[in-house]
Amino acid sequence: MKRLFISDLHIADGSSKDDFQFDLELADLLDDFSHQSDVELVIVGDGLEILESQAVKELGLLPFDQLIEKIDETVVVEIFKQHPIVFEAFRKFSKNHRIVYIVGNHDYYLLKNKKLKEKLKEFFNIEIVPYYYIPEVGILAMHGNQFDIINKFGYDKKNGSLVPPLGDYIARYMMFFFDEKVKSLVPEDIIRDYDNVRPMLDVFHWFKWAIDVYEVSFDILEMWISTFLKMMRTADAKFWMRKNFPIMSCMSKLFLNKAGGMKLGSLLVRLAMKIRRVRNTDYLYRAAKGLLLGKRKLKKEDLLGYEDGKVEFEKLNGVIFGHIHHSTFRIIPCNGSNKFYVNCGSWRPVVEKVNGKKKYGFHKKAELFYALIIDGKNSDLEIIINTTNKLMKSKLL
Repeated sequence: MKRLFISDLHIADGSSKDDFQFDLELADLLDDFSHQSDVELVIVGDGLEILESQAVKELGLLPFDQLIEKIDETVVVEIFKQHPIVFEAFRKFSKNHRIVYIVGNHDYYLLKNKKLKEKLKEFFNIEIVPYYYIPEVGILAMHGNQFDIINKFGYDKKNGSLVPPLGDYIARYMMFFFDEKVKSLVPEDIIRDYDNVRPMLDVFHWFKWAIDVYEVSFDILEMWISTFLKMMRTADAKFWMRKNFPIMSCMSKLFLNKAGGMKLGSLLVRLAMKIRRVRNTDYLYRAAKGLLLGKRKLKKEDLLGYEDGKVEFEKLNGVIFGHIHHSTFRIIPCNGSNKFYVNCGSWRPVVEKVNGKKKYGFHKKAELFYALIIDGKNSDLEIIINTTNKLMKSKLL
């Protein structure tokens, strides 16, 4: 049996947040494997970009549970219209091959909204799941946002209810109040690319660089920070802070009050993103390593919003995540045998400093990654990793 793993395609609806540019490459990949027998495709989350779609933007800042109910199937239809080559390739592949679609944080609505799920299944045969465990080979695949404090669900013990991910609210708020505010004042590339800056902390340098390169006449960095701070003052953000970081929530009042000013607010934002940057380098690897070595189990709180209760696995030889847009393959020795961790990276472009240095400016690239895992004889696995690097011509180069 062959299993093809890809992740974080973020195929979107043609709006300013749609930067999936690899329709032909993905269609060719699916076509190549469609001619092989005994192959299944596993999408490890965020295959479709629903969170940052025009449909979600037009619904505004509805409470999370209301948004899940109100978003309708037109968002899926619009994505298909914008990328017909890709979805025709999916349709052809699904005629004779299984497609397993694991939901992530940008397409979570597919798991809970029946209309979206049924519309997707109208176009091609697909299974939509919260995670995917393959018992015969001991492989677990899940998106990975379940281990990211900003993008995981919490639990309100007082009310016995889920606390929605802050990341979902941040994306919607900034899309509505920042993107909408500046879209008539700056080139569309700026609105599209600031989401793709990696590591995230470099967004401060990127905004300054973009001001010079695009000859923008106002300080978009100050506007971005100001909008972010206003977001943190909202009832939704304060509620999330109280439930997840009660002590820090009290301290943050010093930074987020109106008298605190931009400098204190900027310091808080930079500090939060600095912590996130450190965590982003290895927190999914640490989680995978703990699972593989038996030092941790998937706990009930890891699966909040996705699955009730905790999940037990008979054996675990490999863990596959996505989410952080950085592809990885690592061998983990365990009791005389080798286990593995794969992160499928992203097909979404990444904007980063040239050679890691601010003085060289930024470039935009993508690493089109897939992992092919083949069941071998005597319980052996063959793991084939492939990355196609794409460097994009950009005004930022």
